[in-house]
Amino acid sequence: MGRKLQSKLTCKKKNVKEGNRFLQQRRKELAVLVDTLLKLTSTFQSTGKSFEHHLQIEKIIKEIINIESISNKSTNRQRKLYIENYVSWLHEHGAEFEGVEISEFDGYGFGLKATKDFSEGSLILTVPGKVMMSEKDPKASDLSEFINIDPLLQNMPNVTLALFLLLEKNNPNSFWKPYIDVLPEKYSTVLYFNSEELAELRPSPVFESSLKLYRSIVRQYAYFYNKIHTIDLPVLKNLQDIFTFDNYRWAVSTVMTRQNNIVQGTAFTLTNAFIPLWDMCNHKHGKITTDFNLELNRGECYALQDYRRDEQIFIFYGARPNSDLFLHNGFVYPDNDYDSLSIALGISPNDALRNGKVNLLNKLGLSGVTNFSLYKGASPISVELLAFIRIFNMNQEELEKWSAESIPSDLLSFETGTEYDMASIDKRGFTYLLTRCGLIRGTYKDSGGDVQSEHRKNIKLLKQCEVQILENAIKYLRDVIDKISGDEK
Repeated sequence: MGRKLQSKLTCKKKNVKEGNRFLQQRRKELAVLVDTLLKLTSTFQSTGKSFEHHLQIEKIIKEIINIESISNKSTNRQRKLYIENYVSWLHEHGAEFEGVEISEFDGYGFGLKATKDFSEGSLILTVPGKVMMSEKDPKASDLSEFINIDPLLQNMPNVTLALFLLLEKNNPNSFWKPYIDVLPEKYSTVLYFNSEELAELRPSPVFESSLKLYRSIVRQYAYFYNKIHTIDLPVLKNLQDIFTFDNYRWAVSTVMTRQNNIVQGTAFTLTNAFIPLWDMCNHKHGKITTDFNLELNRGECYALQDYRRDEQIFIFYGARPNSDLFLHNGFVYPDNDYDSLSIALGISPNDALRNGKVNLLNKLGLSGVTNFSLYKGASPISVELLAFIRIFNMNQEELEKWSAESIPSDLLSFETGTEYDMASIDKRGFTYLLTRCGLIRGTYKDSGGDVQSEHRKNIKLLKQCEVQILENAIKYLRDVIDKISGDEK
């Protein structure tokens, strides 16, 4: 018996040593990959090379995920199994939501459902400040040691919140465990897109924005990985085994899709925070119907409209274009009255009149502007874009005339004074923009086919909305040009 016991102990020690050697080898491999990633994401890439650059980044990320997944097994939690405990936790800590329950809706996932009638403007739910997780909580935790010595965390509270969320997720005794248990396992943000899905975004300007966002988060991951494994702080040792790329993009996506600004303290300072229950409301066009009651230290949500029993309760996320909703929330809202499309315009270095045009743009505070917006609706042209196309199409005489004005503010107005002959300039400007919009519209191709994945559905919907903006602008510009031509006769 003694020899058998000795043999078992020897085998156990051998397995521990082999396990330690494997762990050390894994960390060495990761360290090399992370250093390569940090260098790669620190290198500036021109727009034309950004996707090739992304493919290099993605290749390394795949290797990192493969290595990290060996010792970090993912679990497929069913969120609905935790809802009952979550609701009890909310009630226990003072949340009030009589007539409201968490439910699943086709095309939305989880949301809030009315279990009784609500009239527009009536109070639907209240969420006490103590159940909210805000940027003040990391500062009051063990993470504060790291915050105090890291300049990135001191300037980016949303990143601090992501790291704190990771720590709390892996703390079985976390106060917020019932809340964290019902958070999604994955998100539909671009951080979860593969290269083929990202490539499908072309020619949308969101394509470049997505690559930039992905690269930024990857760089943050590499930066913090090095810090976590080189700085001797107890809180960072707690992060070492749980700080993986997959976990970090989950935490960052949670912050992007769920953080809100609330006012705290007597100084009325804005603070990033998660607001449990309220953040399960899905978006619908309307007006802001939520507020933070400083006196009662609670968030309050009022009915956006009349709600009947069994209807889904919506809130308005704010006046944001679909490009922003797509990037940071992972969805597209087709009926978005605040939608816009960014188009890149600039004065060529080879333009013989470049200096005069740039100087005139500078007087209007537009010299550094290279992206202008086309808007959805009856007035698609912003005043900044109007001024640019006017200046871009001026001849030498017109430039000299307008440059003589101390503040040529009429260039920013659709209603210019009668002393200015703008018809000729406007006709050239609107014709130029019409041609540009037509060329951009021509780059959008219908991919056709039945789109199944949520990512591809959002991509297709985003591009459809952008095409509508372009076609609306084209019609508007043609009507304006026809009117100018008619007035000239």
